[in-house]
Amino acid sequence: MAQAQVSTPDNPPSTQQTAQDQTTQDQTAPDQTAPASKKEAKTLESVLVTGSLIRRVDAETASPVITLDRAAISNSGKPVLGDVLQQMPSIAGNATNPQNNSNGGGVASPLLEAGDGASRVSLRGLGINRTLVLVNGQRMANPDINLIPPEMIERVDVLAEGASTVYGSDAIGGVVNFILRKDFKGVQFSLNDGISSHDDAKRRGFNLTGGMTGERYSIAAGIDYNKYDETLAARRKFSKQQLYLSSGSVIAAGSSSIPTGRIQVPGAIAAQYGCTVDPATDTAQVTLASGDGSSQADYRCRLGSDTYNYAALNYIQTAQKRTNGFVLANFNVTDNVTAFVDAFYNHTVSSGQDAPSPVGTGDGLIIYSSNPINPFGVTFSQDPVAGDPNSGYNFQTRLTGAGTRVHSYTTNTGQINAGLRGNFGQSSWIWDASVNYSHTKRDQRDTNEIDIPALQAAVDAGANIFDQANAGDVLSAGVKTPIYVFTQSTKQAQFDASGELAELPAGAVQLSVGALYRKQFMNYTVSDFAVLDPVTTRCEILQEACGSPGRGSYNVKELFAETLIPIVSDVPWARSLYLDLGVRSSDYSTTGTTTNGKVAIEWRPTDDLLVRGTVSQVFRAPNLNELYDGRTLVQPVLNDPCVGRTAEELAAHQAACQFVPVNWAGNSPAQVNTFYSGAATVGATLKPEQGKSIDFGLVYDPNWLPGLSTSLDFWHIYLSDTLTAIQADTVVNSCFNNNDSPYCSFITRQDNTSRQPGQVFLINTPVVNLGTLSTSGIDYTLRYKLPHFDVGSMDPGNFQAGLNTSYTSSYKVNATPGEPGAQTVNYAGTYTPQFGNISRWRGTLTLNWDKGNWNAQWQSRYINHLTALNADYAIAGVNIPVASVIYHSIQLGYAVPSIHTRFDVGVDNIMDKQPPRLYQNGSNYNVDTATYDVLGRYYWARATVKF
Repeated sequence: MAQAQVSTPDNPPSTQQTAQDQTTQDQTAPDQTAPASKKEAKTLESVLVTGSLIRRVDAETASPVITLDRAAISNSGKPVLGDVLQQMPSIAGNATNPQNNSNGGGVASPLLEAGDGASRVSLRGLGINRTLVLVNGQRMANPDINLIPPEMIERVDVLAEGASTVYGSDAIGGVVNFILRKDFKGVQFSLNDGISSHDDAKRRGFNLTGGMTGERYSIAAGIDYNKYDETLAARRKFSKQQLYLSSGSVIAAGSSSIPTGRIQVPGAIAAQYGCTVDPATDTAQVTLASGDGSSQADYRCRLGSDTYNYAALNYIQTAQKRTNGFVLANFNVTDNVTAFVDAFYNHTVSSGQDAPSPVGTGDGLIIYSSNPINPFGVTFSQDPVAGDPNSGYNFQTRLTGAGTRVHSYTTNTGQINAGLRGNFGQSSWIWDASVNYSHTKRDQRDTNEIDIPALQAAVDAGANIFDQANAGDVLSAGVKTPIYVFTQSTKQAQFDASGELAELPAGAVQLSVGALYRKQFMNYTVSDFAVLDPVTTRCEILQEACGSPGRGSYNVKELFAETLIPIVSDVPWARSLYLDLGVRSSDYSTTGTTTNGKVAIEWRPTDDLLVRGTVSQVFRAPNLNELYDGRTLVQPVLNDPCVGRTAEELAAHQAACQFVPVNWAGNSPAQVNTFYSGAATVGATLKPEQGKSIDFGLVYDPNWLPGLSTSLDFWHIYLSDTLTAIQADTVVNSCFNNNDSPYCSFITRQDNTSRQPGQVFLINTPVVNLGTLSTSGIDYTLRYKLPHFDVGSMDPGNFQAGLNTSYTSSYKVNATPGEPGAQTVNYAGTYTPQFGNISRWRGTLTLNWDKGNWNAQWQSRYINHLTALNADYAIAGVNIPVASVIYHSIQLGYAVPSIHTRFDVGVDNIMDKQPPRLYQNGSNYNVDTATYDVLGRYYWARATVKF
């Protein structure tokens, strides 16, 4: 089934099977024909395969590569590649996509992408930083796969095993390699359109591609445009209201920051309303009931049901506009030297939306007891005011008059790879010298962020913040638009050479060697008025939108080599046996030198069967964000272990529970302030995370059943010293279990001078080397292209089926190895906000048919049931089941040769499946947007004209 391709300048590192209509392909399926003889092999030019540095005549290697060809991408009907790749079974965990709208209201961080329209890849659920994204074998500065113009892609190779010896850092979960088109001739123009069955989520776009080839050159170029309309969460039942699972009941709730106020008052005042008084603080909470708030009679007790439905104003599809352009060219300078250039550019404008701003004393607002608008005779402030014994009471409201907060992004990305390729005389050795430059700039603007000094001035001047119905315009007049600019760039130079080293009885020893230099740069700037004060945790606008600048760079110098040694051939027990050895030494300016190797075996006992196995060392050096990001305020929900404790228990855990009163009700609100930052920002150092990747598999392609090919691979990846931004829960639990934990110093609670003693004021959560991660599982693929048959005198056409599945047997994490109370948790088959969806089984079944000018595809995608951990807001340790989901899609195409036109139509999510509810633990509006479809049934159409 597989055959070698001619190596040309625009057919870079990879191979492709000849079954062009295959939807998903296992690149390493064995040939159905006997291997070429040595004499025949010399007449074929070798090519690189994804996952190896060695050029091969045959496509069978030790690396399990799945290929998505152009037919698979086209049949999906998706205008962007992220929507295609994220549906593959080997993708799991948390990876952003354009369904990700909310980052908590425009939080300022270079890592937070809600609304920027990006799609990223997390192979094996190991996270986007452990999956390496390549274009023709070259790294992207911004690995957002939606930036890549689909029309410039020939196919996508997905290698779901560690490949650090081949590609260097980050290739732990695997590699996604986008292979560029070659020899495009003519002109092609296409239009696409789509709409959901709910009459929303519209998209439309076009593509124009042209190319020509000559005796010494080829060139292809194109432009692509697509636009997606925003869609409000209120348009779907599952997302129109924020849902909480609390004490076993599902509650339609929302934020406690409400327009009528969440106002903390002394117990003596609250007594007139019959409110329940907190004995630890002798306070209660009230809210405006009627009137203008100038009298205490205008208020009542605030109830748990007094919430604001912020979810209805979120987007379940963010607004996006993309314009792409690309040029692919090569020119034969001489018979032995070819010049090449691959370049693309993307301009994306996108936006997400959040509810109007919550604001209060936590943002620095003070409402003095002497202010005429204040009927309570106490001062509302975050901290006690000097000389005012009746100060430090909490006040929180929501300024609906300021309008929704829109976080808009403009992202510009360009990448160019150029160089020369050639031969060393008439020998088997070839060389490749290239330079690569990529640059991305993302401009984030958060509109309608409250200007705190302006709000303070308005309140001091008498604007009644207790009565927004009549004073909303005055209160909301002071808004600002902070600007956050994130810039990244990569500069790289590389030289490699490969050829035959020696001749052995079983064949030639192949060797590939090379060297690389790469420099990466990052810069993040923040508007002056939005710069975070690490002492007060505030700035001049809403606390949540305060950020910190960050800047840094590093360089790496690498040497790498790989050899393929034929051990035996054509003996009774082996048609062939190869040993593949690789090594890579990487010298980072930030973390020093690390050397990693691999050993792989390829054994073909018969023509039909390939036995393969790889053991490789993997590593990931800390990236620029993990090193140099400034402090960013993040507000996660904390499962505080100090809640409801007796005096004896609090005394035993005094480091974690300092200032917490007996039988404490917990943090209010439950979302607490944490400081994410890079390690260098807090004076710490990082080292690479290290591990091993093991893969053992079988590929069977029986001669007795032509058209059938199947593979089975067992995989295991282990990591230690994992690089992670430590979680607030991890910090507090580590300190709770060990009063001498180094993380106890990361916790700051409000002291006894506060009206909320024990409330978490701040938890530092920088990037650290901490923890171990081990995951294992099985991948299985099957493809069958049915032999052509007739039904009587009728030709029914050609049929083909493909099955691609992945099973995760374990996903074990020890967050704090060596710490008292540390334990290893197996997250396989679970959902958590930290690791996302680690469903045990995922799979796709694809059926293809074609006859004459017609073709059709049916695809089913399966996500197994799982368990959502700690799913109850009020009761710790409550887990709930999450049902399995099957999505079905269909495509039908018809070509009209007389007008050089093809028409395609399709329906995604035919059964209009809604995503399962995860309530407050869902990444956006109650559900897991990284895994499940939120738009429902979707219709699309495309027309393509070729000249």
